[in-house]
Amino acid sequence: MTVKKEIPASSFRIRILVPSLTVLAVLLVLWPAIVRTDTLPVPGTESSAGSTTDAWLVTRGLIGHGMVGEQSDRSAMTPPPGVEVDEVQQTEDRSGEIVMRAKWWNEVVGDDTVHVEVTTLSSNQFQVAFWLLPNHRQGCTMYQWTLYDHGRALQSMFWRNDATVLRMAGAPDLPHDLYPDAVPWMAFLRVLDSPREGARGALHQQITPYSYVGQEVSAKGTEQVSVPAGSFSALKVIARVDVATIMPNWPRFVLDVIKPFVPKVTLYFESTPPYRLLRQQGSTFVGGPEVTTQLVRFYIAGVQPGTPAVQIPAAPDAAALGGSSNSK
Repeated sequence: MTVKKEIPASSFRIRILVPSLTVLAVLLVLWPAIVRTDTLPVPGTESSAGSTTDAWLVTRGLIGHGMVGEQSDRSAMTPPPGVEVDEVQQTEDRSGEIVMRAKWWNEVVGDDTVHVEVTTLSSNQFQVAFWLLPNHRQGCTMYQWTLYDHGRALQSMFWRNDATVLRMAGAPDLPHDLYPDAVPWMAFLRVLDSPREGARGALHQQITPYSYVGQEVSAKGTEQVSVPAGSFSALKVIARVDVATIMPNWPRFVLDVIKPFVPKVTLYFESTPPYRLLRQQGSTFVGGPEVTTQLVRFYIAGVQPGTPAVQIPAAPDAAALGGSSNSK
């Protein structure tokens, strides 16, 4: 697949790996001295992801030399047979130009879910990312993102949720339900106590070695949404930065004045299992254009493309979605 317009390499990561967008927008305006996320400390070797999981990730080609070797190909990272694959396309609202195309799927490893995304940015540029998500508590255990050009790794980012190592001297304690600076769309659904109207939750992202920010996530109700993949009953979810986590010492009345001006992201998830992302609306990086991401199609890996997707028979329980009833 090709993209109509080349994208500067510096914007790749924020543009496609979902958005600390509103988080960073507020930070740039109100806290310009914050350092770049790329200065995060070297990840520790201990976390809730044990050596068995690490070995599986190496074998799968998600970490280790196979991920950042001299040559790689987007077709090398393929979903295993039997899992559902969702494909989306993102377009710029004003011009209608294609920004990116992506496909993603989930793989289960022990008590964890590995969410994998492969994104095409241009004819020669693509990126691969994964998030290791525990099924019985909130947050993310491990994350890696790698950008390729002509099959050669250009940039890579690795993050592991190890509270002891991630905490810097003099910094406040970080939440245990932490995510890295980039999160998959499904994270916004996972933080809700359940995928229903009126549900609320908070998503915490580490953006510097010394700080994290929260996003307030709420489900506003259901409505009918049409996307290239079809027409669905959709749960509307709104995410907005919690400015109190950025400026905890500022007076409440000042924060109340700022809050209405904080950008928001609107997401539409299928209102019934498996709760696919149907549409996203808003800017996905600081100063960027308004874009819309839509579900183009979904299918079962190993089934001939064009074959209708198999209906998922059973709903995931609260633990599989990272429900707060099992969070730590």
